[in-house]
Amino acid sequence: MKKQKNTISSAKYFYDEVSDFYEKMVDFGKNLDLRINAYKNLFPVKGNIADLGCGIGLDSIALALNGHVVTSFDVSPKMIEETKRNAEKYKVNLTTELYSLESIPKSFKEKFNNVVSVGNTIAHFDIPTLKKAIKKMYSVLLPDGKILLHILNYRSIIKENKRINNIASRDGKIIIRFYDFYKTNLAFNILSFNTDSSRNFNLVSTIHYPHTKSEISYYLKEAGFSKLIFVKNFAGEKFSSTDSKDMFIEAVKL
Repeated sequence: MKKQKNTISSAKYFYDEVSDFYEKMVDFGKNLDLRINAYKNLFPVKGNIADLGCGIGLDSIALALNGHVVTSFDVSPKMIEETKRNAEKYKVNLTTELYSLESIPKSFKEKFNNVVSVGNTIAHFDIPTLKKAIKKMYSVLLPDGKILLHILNYRSIIKENKRINNIASRDGKIIIRFYDFYKTNLAFNILSFNTDSSRNFNLVSTIHYPHTKSEISYYLKEAGFSKLIFVKNFAGEKFSSTDSKDMFIEAVKL
C-alpha cells in the first residue's frame, strides 16, 4: 500500500475541475438512451424524483424525458451549470439545487416519490457521512418511496488490483481514470491531456471509500429502509461481490 499524499481534492473541487470534459468521458448520448429505457421499468409511475449527486444531469434528464418532475442536487457549482446546459439542450425542465446529499435542508422533507443516486456518488462519503446521507434520503422520501443507489464493486477492484478504471479518447483528448490503493480507501484519479500536447496535462484526485454490500445494507436498515434488492446493472441481474463491476441497490421507505 502507498503512503497517502496531500494532493487529494474535495469532491466539489474534483468535479469542478473535470466538468468541462465529463460529458465526453461518460459518453452521454449512449448512456442517456440506456437510462431512459431502464427508468421506464424502475419508476413506471410518474412523480417527483430527486437526483442526488446529479453530475452533468444524465440521470436527471433521462427521468425528465420519462415525464417525472426532477430536482437535481450536486455539490459542484460547475456540474450544476452543466446540468442546466444539458437540460436546455434536451428541452426538459429541471430544478437544480447546490447541496451535497447529507446537507439537503429540512424544507425538502417528504417531498419526493423516489430518489436516485447513480454514478458512484456515495463512494465519496466516509462512514459517518454515508450514514447521514442515507438518513437524509429517508427523510426526503414520501412513504412507500423508493431509492436507487449505485456504487462500484470495490471488493472486486481491490482484490484484483485493478488500478486502471478506464482509458478514453474523445475529440483529441485522452482521459485516463485510475486508482491508488491505501489501507482504508482509494484515491480516484483522472489524468487528461490533448493528443497534440501531452506535456500540458491535468491530474486531479479525490478519495473513494470502498463500502461493501453488508455495510450499505446495515446503514439502510438502520435508517428505516426495507425491501432491499442488490443487482449488478440496470437490467436487474443478480449482484455478485466477487465479479460484478457495479452494485445497484433498491430500497423502500415504508
